[in-house]
Parts: sequence; C-alpha cells; structure tokens
Amino acid sequence: ARWRRGDAIQMAKLLSSFFIVQATTTSSAAAFLPKFRRLTPLPFNRMSSSSQIAAILESPSAERNKGPIYDMVLGSKVFPTLMENNDNNKIRVLELAAGCGVHSTYFASTALADGMSIEWHPSDPDLEARLSIDARVERDNLANSIRPANGWILGKAGGTACNDGHRDKGDAGANNSGVGGIEADYSQYHNYFDLVTCINMIHIAPWEATIGLMECAGKTLRKGGILLCYGPYKIGGTAVDSNLNFDRSLKSRDSRWGVRNLEDVIEVAKKEGLTFDSYIEMPANNLSVLFRKD
Repeated sequence: ARWRRGDAIQMAKLLSSFFIVQATTTSSAAAFLPKFRRLTPLPFNRMSSSSQIAAILESPSAERNKGPIYDMVLGSKVFPTLMENNDNNKIRVLELAAGCGVHSTYFASTALADGMSIEWHPSDPDLEARLSIDARVERDNLANSIRPANGWILGKAGGTACNDGHRDKGDAGANNSGVGGIEADYSQYHNYFDLVTCINMIHIAPWEATIGLMECAGKTLRKGGILLCYGPYKIGGTAVDSNLNFDRSLKSRDSRWGVRNLEDVIEVAKKEGLTFDSYIEMPANNLSVLFRKD
C-alpha cells in the first residue's frame, strides 16, 4: 500500500527528532577514554527521564581478550579452585579498573551459564565507565548477579582511585597520588571477596596504582582468595620486542606509565600478604598472573 503524503511527513519528523537526540547524546561526553568507542544508546524506554540516555561504551581490546581470559584462566583454573574451598557456595568477585563493563557482563554471564553462583562487584574510578557498566548490566538482565558499579577509593590513589574523567590526559590519580583511601567506603568488605581481578591497568597508570591495587586486594580478599592481574610484563628486565616497543610508546605518552617488571609487582604484592602463585602465557604476549592471599 502507498503511503499518504501526511504519513511521510510524520515519519520524517520522527526521524529528524531521533537524529537530533542521537547527536546530542553522542557529543555530550567527548572521548575521555581513547580505548573506548561509543555504541548506540540504550532504547528510550529503558532509561529514566532524570538520567537521560545512558550510553554504552565499547572496548575492542576487552572484546578480544575476554574469551581467552575466561577459557584459559577463570573457567578452567581460578573458579574451580575457589569452589573447592567455598563455604558460601557462591564466588564473590571484585573487579578493579573494570572499564566499560565488557568483562563484567561476559565473565559473570558465562560463569552463570556454567552453573556457578556469582556476586560480581565492578569498580572503576571514572564516572562514565561506571554508567556504561550499569547500562550493560541492565541490558543483559544481570542485576541479580552484578552489583551497581562503585568508585571506591581503595588503598593509595592512582588507577584504583583517580579523578573522574581524566584518564585520557594521562593524569589518573595525579592530584591524589599517595593519599590513603576512604576506609568507610569498603570496610565492610574486608576479607570478603574470593577473587579480585585487575585487567590491563598496571602498565597504563602510575606506580601508585599498583601499590593501591595490592593494598586493596590484601584487605578485601579472604584467606586463600586469589588476585588475577592480566597484561604485558617484563621478566628479568626484558620482554619480547613488541612489548619493549609498547613500553617505549607508553613512556612517551606519560613517563609514569610503562610495562612493569613482574618481579617488582610480586614484591609489592608480598608486602600485602599476597603470595605469587603462577603465571599463564596468554595471546598477544600478555600474562595472567595469579596471587593467593596467605
């Protein structure tokens, strides 16, 4: 059937209105995280009028590594180990530097599909990243397993407690470097978590961030709990050429960044009661490094 002229005019008005809203929403938060790209906003009927449209962010690197991390580390080694000695019959996870939520929703939903009970706590210092996490959780109907994203200041400032929205400028935590965290924010979670994860943060944050990470894991992990750190590392001061080139590139952007010596990370962890367990070689010359709380 042919459209009447009035129908065509009405449709044109609707489309015009949509694109105006779309353009306004997309430009309202300039690219604060260069590794993220903005996806289509969630449908209007999923958002409250007060919060406007919550845009989901995307991380291509997280999309690439989520499968290998789950298959080679979490699903095959970490989760089975934790379930062997778990009185709660539930795995409690704190995900530091959670980013836009790709890992949060994928790891939790895959664990649920594998028959596990999960209580996932994503944490990120950046407000827009937290909004993206919560939007993904809502979209995927995972609110029963994934808690609202938090911005706790855990341990010393740095990548685990930086200023909202400034990670793209290379000054994450610069104004708070060395400042202790707010104990009240997380005191009820001391000795609470079975697993703490930190993926692709250590090399793109000041060294204070690694100190803060280990302080946080040392306080919030239960005895026998596991810390997983994923990313590129040097061993014995060296690495494959691609990681050495990456190290130089990072330092050219910010002198406080860089591919860390694994031995230095292990030493910081040891001071917080975390014993190095093992590392697993991953695709793209990354390592999954595992620590256990004594």
